[in-house]
Amino acid sequence: MCSEVSKTFLRVKRKLDLGHQTFITNCAKANIGPIKSFKLYKEMVGDYSKIGATSVDICNFRRDLLAYIETGDAHLILAKYRQKKEVCPKMYFEYDVDEYDHLCRVFWADPEARRNFARFGDAMSFDATYSTNRYSLVFVPFTGVDHHKKCITFAIGLISKEDVKSYVWLLENFKKCMGHVPQLTVTDQDPTMKSAVAQVFESTRHRFCMWHIMTKVSEKVGSTLAKNEEFRRALNAVVWNEKLKIEEFEVRWHHIMEDYGLSEHKWFKQMFEVREFWIPAYFHNVFMGGLLRTTSRSEAENSVFGSYTSQHASLVEFFLQFEAAIDTQRHKQAKLNADCESKFPEMKTPLKIERHAATIYTIAIFYDVQEEIYAGCVTSRIISKMAEGDSIHFVVEDGDGGLFDVYAKNVDLSFDCTCRMFQRVGLLCRHVFVLLKDSRVDIIPSQYIVARWTRAYDGEVCRGDNIGVVTDPNSALTQVWNEFYNCVGRACGNTDRLVELATLLKAHSEISTNSNNAVTPSTAKVSVIHSFCGSPKSSDVVVRPPNIAKNKGSGKRLKSIREKVAEKATKAKRLCRTCKQFAHHDSRNCPEA
Repeated sequence: MCSEVSKTFLRVKRKLDLGHQTFITNCAKANIGPIKSFKLYKEMVGDYSKIGATSVDICNFRRDLLAYIETGDAHLILAKYRQKKEVCPKMYFEYDVDEYDHLCRVFWADPEARRNFARFGDAMSFDATYSTNRYSLVFVPFTGVDHHKKCITFAIGLISKEDVKSYVWLLENFKKCMGHVPQLTVTDQDPTMKSAVAQVFESTRHRFCMWHIMTKVSEKVGSTLAKNEEFRRALNAVVWNEKLKIEEFEVRWHHIMEDYGLSEHKWFKQMFEVREFWIPAYFHNVFMGGLLRTTSRSEAENSVFGSYTSQHASLVEFFLQFEAAIDTQRHKQAKLNADCESKFPEMKTPLKIERHAATIYTIAIFYDVQEEIYAGCVTSRIISKMAEGDSIHFVVEDGDGGLFDVYAKNVDLSFDCTCRMFQRVGLLCRHVFVLLKDSRVDIIPSQYIVARWTRAYDGEVCRGDNIGVVTDPNSALTQVWNEFYNCVGRACGNTDRLVELATLLKAHSEISTNSNNAVTPSTAKVSVIHSFCGSPKSSDVVVRPPNIAKNKGSGKRLKSIREKVAEKATKAKRLCRTCKQFAHHDSRNCPEA
């Protein structure tokens, strides 16, 4: 009836085998669509005729998968995470529903995230991001900085409304989960976040993102001042300067406002009234945990999660994709931990105190300390020395010409510098290192070694009772795939071994097919979908999937006049037939028409 070439395209031949179905679901976890997964599978098998299905069949399978998820999307997630909590009680997962039993809020943190907060939770940033799921739920990751100066995720929230009640619910669960609140919390100027932080995090120091505030300067001052480089340099020198005292900042701020006629400017007056929420001079005694002055850490994390998730993803897909992103983040941290054990950074000075710093700090932090040690040796000098009671008052000049007062007690090797770097960052400054060098101190005093920056990393992770023992089907499946790819990799290039492997696999396939409990195509498809969802769908669905949320970031963003003008300037001009000039109009809207 048809040639050998045409047999491949017959409907009877267009079937997805169990291996291909599993491959498609694994691609879905990695946010790879059906067409790309089809192409990737073709590269693995080497020929379209070996696949047995077309990209249309793969799309149909994905459609069946989504149809299975659709009615019980929220229920599947809740069932999956209840199972996780049974396996590991340290897993924290809470949710809330609206008056119609639709899922509206979710908060969760696994044991390792909770351990990370216990170690690095002194400073935290959180920000909302959008377009990560099909329900337009707002994605709220809680982000900190680890001992490698990299972003680390403490917890995750999903909310349907960006109101005070939703943020209060998130923060209350965060506080209950972690047991305490961070010393510093950084957000943007969102009034709902500000109100929620004030209600729940009573003891935290709330800080606004400086970057969000400073980006508004150009549109607030007008086009003339926005192009004035002297004004921008003067304002940045006052706002971003971490070494200014409160009195110095206020005097210099008022000078700039008077010099450029901004004393009565409404926006600048408002920013000065809330200066304690964003100006560095007011945070000298607050630990910043890696200089968390902006929500850029959260912005970076949102960008990473955005590359793993999709605005069309169901909740089941979103959670799987998020877990993939977290696994990648933790793998990178493990790699940096390994680098600290195997690598020793290059020294810049012959001082023993520098070598001591290299043995206790992580590589990323050591380079910051090394910069301070080098500056203390090369560019800093002691201007004066005076005894005051049981301490000695030093005046130290750094390479920038700034003068700083350092009070030292030789009895216990304690120092207090007016730059307040140790209080803000947890690392000694160059003004102290110059004194340690002159005193021939070979090690950093123990009271100035902050544990969060060191190579040591303590704490426990809940991994179940039987570590290393394969107990669940997913782990067994992973082990099988690993062994399979190892065998294929070793046999690659050796025809005899490849034929032998193919024979063994074919024999095992025949045994599985002919056995009494053989898996039929229909049951195989259901088992693959169950494995993907993490839990079978119950006939009694208590919690409904969320409604499509409507928030400020779920639709098209309203552009400012400045953005519209900038976009218009980048567009190519065209010839107007009326005025005979190249412009951004034509004869229909020509001003001379």
